[in-house]
Amino acid sequence: MSSIAKWMKRRWKWLLPVMCALALTFYYRFDIAEYSRKFLGIVLPENPRPPDVSVLEWCEQNYGEQIREISQELELPYPYLMALAVLECSGEKPAGQRFERHVFNELMKVKTGKRRKYETATREKLESLDEEEIRSLATSWGPFQLMGYKVFEMDLSIDDLKNDDDACYHGARWIKKQYGRFLTKNKWKDAFHIHNTGKRFPLSGKSKTHHPYYVSDGLRYVKYYSEKEK
Repeated sequence: MSSIAKWMKRRWKWLLPVMCALALTFYYRFDIAEYSRKFLGIVLPENPRPPDVSVLEWCEQNYGEQIREISQELELPYPYLMALAVLECSGEKPAGQRFERHVFNELMKVKTGKRRKYETATREKLESLDEEEIRSLATSWGPFQLMGYKVFEMDLSIDDLKNDDDACYHGARWIKKQYGRFLTKNKWKDAFHIHNTGKRFPLSGKSKTHHPYYVSDGLRYVKYYSEKEK
């Protein structure tokens, strides 16, 4: 008996199930990919960016005109809003949504009385909602990826965020309300850090954002759009 045959004979008990699992994974790969995206809250763009167009140019094509109008109406800096849209949705339109499971779990604790509140989300506001509606509240929407549960402090409904154009406007309103004072002083580091973490940029100089280059990338994008304004 050859060495390969001996090896196969000794390991067939676990080799056969592994091969079957691999075969099933390959056969159902598209279903598994779709399930994984849904579980993680990933929505693929309907119109992906062409390879010869930079992400900054793509954002300008998709949102430049609208964000300029919003920035003028709300007196917010256009370069910052554009930079933020690049960071949050890569300038894609539709922007897509991002489901945050940990937020969903915390909102469910509020709904079931295991937690008193989650920011402005209280049991009174959540107890009549089903899990799918709470899932929407635990999802971020629009080019600035405003979390759904922010509708409570903005006196909106979740339907107000499901359209990218509306979400863009309401997201900018929330930005002005929450940290607009930093934008009037061109404190870009604080603004980006607040948007991502809820807190100002640390005095230690070490960013606490999910992506370590979130703030530094944002600063580069602000510079790009500011120079285009000259």
